[in-house]
Amino acid sequence: MLALRRRWSLAVRGNFDPYPLPPPDLRFSPSDLHIRGYEQAALALSWRNTKMTEPESWQRTARDKLAELMGCTLAPPPPNVLKAIEKPARDGYRRRKIYLRTDAGADMPVTLIWRSEADAKPMPVLLCLQGTASGADLSWGRIRSPADPIKIALGYTMALAAADRGYLAVCPEISALGERRERNIRPRSADPCIDAANHALLLGRTLLGERVTDIQAVVSWIQDGGTGFSIDMDRIGILGHSAGGSIALHAAALDPRLQFSVISSSLGFIGAEIGRRRDPAGQIVIPGILQWLEIDDIVRLCAPRPFLAVSGKTDHIWPYSGAAKVVGSASDLYAALHGKDHIRAVSADGSHAFHAQETWAAFDAFRRAHDVF
Repeated sequence: MLALRRRWSLAVRGNFDPYPLPPPDLRFSPSDLHIRGYEQAALALSWRNTKMTEPESWQRTARDKLAELMGCTLAPPPPNVLKAIEKPARDGYRRRKIYLRTDAGADMPVTLIWRSEADAKPMPVLLCLQGTASGADLSWGRIRSPADPIKIALGYTMALAAADRGYLAVCPEISALGERRERNIRPRSADPCIDAANHALLLGRTLLGERVTDIQAVVSWIQDGGTGFSIDMDRIGILGHSAGGSIALHAAALDPRLQFSVISSSLGFIGAEIGRRRDPAGQIVIPGILQWLEIDDIVRLCAPRPFLAVSGKTDHIWPYSGAAKVVGSASDLYAALHGKDHIRAVSADGSHAFHAQETWAAFDAFRRAHDVF
């Protein structure tokens, strides 16, 4: 009978709790303790709390602390090229796939996308990062999962859109996703990222920190001339959606070589968003972060470089309301660094998705307004 009750409850209610309700004045749920902790978090290095008055000095100090908490290497050396494959031109786009090995020992595929008619002048660069989906292949319309045709129709082909605007689109495969998904561990957890996230913690690192280190290594490789193109390093930026947006945010915060950042459906306060919902993946957990910094401080580390955040009004993970609050809070340091017009939050109708129309419209507006695009 108990087994039948459990099955019925899971099917109808989505959970099964055979225990009596606690008295109303008692707090048994772990989240009770954690939410109280969020409210009392020290945020000792937050711009709002610090006694430091010089913005650039605060940025250097906060950047070092964030890298330490993430287990992230700042400005890693360029990776070595293991292999490069030139792909046939298709629909006016050229594609080159390159396999890199970083100084830390990580191997990653990086794909370059550009228009066939691109000339030899120094090209701007846009790093394109997908979320927890089928991988980087989605950025140029390669179908790898049943949901990909729908996403392609919705405009997730961000590398093609970047190439249409004259950029060299650089698409690194994110650790634990796509071609870099876990293959060795058996059995593996259902979520593709949680095993890597937990195992990185054993080494004093985070999955987010490992991913950001990879992105910085790719930037070093671009700067070192690895693409084979003439690159305008004063016009290199990063665009990320969902989990890719979280990587893009932290990469831009830690690496001033990234001259602008576009964050899609991935911005909100830690205590108000990340810490109050389920987290089966652990992709953006940074141990001890709330003792030092909140997300608005991480956005402040991007100042005064242009920063654009786009979110859906009904996004169940990263709603626009949360993104707008973060951007509003971080605007103080942008103003202090004479960049009050360099930061913006844009709303889109709909839920958690890459809102291509709104994102590229805002991108193009920023591009007209700022020389770094």
